[in-house]
Amino acid sequence: MRSKTGIGVASFAALLVMAGCGSTRSTACQCPKPVAYDEPTLKKISEALRALPTDNVLHQAMEDYENERDDLRFCP
Repeated sequence: MRSKTGIGVASFAALLVMAGCGSTRSTACQCPKPVAYDEPTLKKISEALRALPTDNVLHQAMEDYENERDDLRFCP
């Protein structure tokens, strides 16, 4: 009985390996495309940020967002 269990486990493991190898999912980097804002929108964003208090958390969030957008330029 013990050997049947071992064979079943080995068969299941082999099936999982084979299923993983046959996967058609791409392993390549899938880079999102950043949103392109027009000049009037960029001006409104800039004005809204300047109107915020200097210690507002949105200043840091926008800086992080800007850095992420810059990094996307190097994504293949």
